[in-house]
Amino acid sequence: MTVRMNLLVAVSIAGAVLGLSGCKLKKNEATNAKASGQIEIFFDSSDFNADKVVSDIWVPKIEPFMHEKARPFGEVQSALARDAKAAGPEYGYSENPAQNPYSFIVKLDGKVLEANTKSRAAYLMIDTNADGKSDAKVQLGPVVRGTALRDVLPFIPFSAFKNQIEYANVGRALNAHVFDSKLSKLDRENLIGKQVHLTGAFVTPTTGAEILITPSDLTVTGGQ
Repeated sequence: MTVRMNLLVAVSIAGAVLGLSGCKLKKNEATNAKASGQIEIFFDSSDFNADKVVSDIWVPKIEPFMHEKARPFGEVQSALARDAKAAGPEYGYSENPAQNPYSFIVKLDGKVLEANTKSRAAYLMIDTNADGKSDAKVQLGPVVRGTALRDVLPFIPFSAFKNQIEYANVGRALNAHVFDSKLSKLDRENLIGKQVHLTGAFVTPTTGAEILITPSDLTVTGGQ
């Protein structure tokens, strides 16, 4: 990432948190710069509020980005099945591909084959191609696992934060926000047989593992 891009990224997030007490942008000394020449910019704040960061940028930045960048689920699924290594840079995003897997933004329509709504880590199993088999597992929360939503957003890089704790808190805040604003409002009764339309993100699954999608938006319609 170039210096210019890093600056733009940091400023983008900073705009959401400048109202917080004690929050400021700080540039590392040149001796701390990465080998690539990029300049580290992070939040230096004793009261960093990840929930506020997320809520402030969700509507103006995150939602439009997710909808704009979403690719059809079937297209990404097929590309991963053909060549997962090639599918990553073509369809996904990773801040550091050498260390972290690619994440993908997808949109899908499908039929609910299974609905586990009793567990706190509730989920749906979705058939997206009408073959009677599940193609994706969709998280409903309130326990939402992983950091797919965070990791797929290039304007929320690790380098914009003071430390790993703040970065991890933003990941949790994103999951909590989508549950509170979207998933908690779903009618969870009688979901089997309903149609689901969603936009969301997932991380490259390990070989043979199911695709686990964290929605950023989800609606349920229809019936059997």
